[in-house]
Amino acid sequence: MGIGKSSSLLDYLRFGAFYFKDESYIESLRRTGLFNDLQKARFIIFVSTIRERDERFLQKLNAKCPGEPPYNKNILDLIRSGENIVTTQSLFGFFNDETIEAFRKSDCVYHAFFDEIPSLFRGVIGGAQRLDTFDGITRFGTADVLLMQQEHMIVNKNGKVEFNPDCDYNRKSKEYKVFDAVKNLSRSCTLYPSGDRDGRFTSIVAFAKRELFACFKFCWFFSYLTRGSMLHKYCLLNDINLEYYHIKGRLMMRNPDGEYTETYPEGMERLVILDDKLFNMESSLSKEWYKRLRTDKTGRGLKTLKTRFRNAYAFMRAHGVRGNTFLFTTFNTYKDMLQSDGKHYPTLKRFLPCNTKATNDYSNCTGVAYLCNRFYDVNCTNFLAQRAKEQNIPELEFDNDNYALSELLQFIWRSNVRVKDSDKPVYVWVPDKRMRTLLQNFRQRAMEVKMKDLENL
Repeated sequence: MGIGKSSSLLDYLRFGAFYFKDESYIESLRRTGLFNDLQKARFIIFVSTIRERDERFLQKLNAKCPGEPPYNKNILDLIRSGENIVTTQSLFGFFNDETIEAFRKSDCVYHAFFDEIPSLFRGVIGGAQRLDTFDGITRFGTADVLLMQQEHMIVNKNGKVEFNPDCDYNRKSKEYKVFDAVKNLSRSCTLYPSGDRDGRFTSIVAFAKRELFACFKFCWFFSYLTRGSMLHKYCLLNDINLEYYHIKGRLMMRNPDGEYTETYPEGMERLVILDDKLFNMESSLSKEWYKRLRTDKTGRGLKTLKTRFRNAYAFMRAHGVRGNTFLFTTFNTYKDMLQSDGKHYPTLKRFLPCNTKATNDYSNCTGVAYLCNRFYDVNCTNFLAQRAKEQNIPELEFDNDNYALSELLQFIWRSNVRVKDSDKPVYVWVPDKRMRTLLQNFRQRAMEVKMKDLENL
């Protein structure tokens, strides 16, 4: 969000105790009596992209990364050798029981740093038949989940689904081969039962294992609007204490009593939010809406969206925005529907995936279009709502508005608004009413806080 998270992290690591790797030097420090509790501290950092890893973190830190595939095996050697490590968020998704064991057996004490929140919710198995990605399995539905319970391959034990290793099912049978997916998933995820049919659960919800974090002395997450986020819900679900910090002068400062306080990024006053019937859409620009557009033979919905797009871009051009200072997004699956020849609005060369984070490559952009309405996975939010009711923990319910606002702000802050010494206005077009209202209300709160701060000077 342009508040110096990555820079603060780099400073913390460069000037911390993570480089005391020379054992003779450590021993000499201990002899002084000043560092008797000195540990073999090491770090592992998870960043968003390979580029961020190679061109920023590895350039400034004494650290290594898994050099060649298989990366999940390669990283085990780095852990066993006690190296400082920089890797990508995607690799964290492959961490499993073997990785946990390597960290626990290491004579080094590892601290984990996540530049943005990793994928904590891993998916749902069951419900309607759907495409799946676990080990190439193509279909997995409610009938499969029920059959596994019938054959005692999985059991519900104290509110969690466990794979029964003693169950010897026919691996040669096509019907049973699909269950390898759940077995493998259980090595890196905690599985929870969801739904009910005649006393049996009908789907399985998967979250990253708590033990993946418990093998680190500390876990730091560098992100924005973390209260109400999936990280917050994950910690509640797993009874993990969460403290909040903020960045001030490139230093990480603990909030009073470690409590959350809403803060606002600099540059909110430079946002010009387009709000006129020439630009707005009556429809909710959700995934389901785009899906219906694909089969809408009249083409009216898509025609309306493209007309609004032309209007918004013409307005921005009249205020100095050009094709190379503009970026837009929608759901990646439907981006081709907005293909353009560049005459009325930019081509897909100016498209950026809506979940893009941690890049400064678009800081010259003064025009932003956000053409989607964001909601978290409904199966996951339903599961959390069910748990909130069963455990009487209202906070467990997922806040979709907080999630949508966080995603929207993260995208907008790829633009010129993140440049602190810029005074250029940044024009933002959010045609979906819900998303636009969330942004407008947030901006209003930010400006009210800024006015109060000025009055108190």
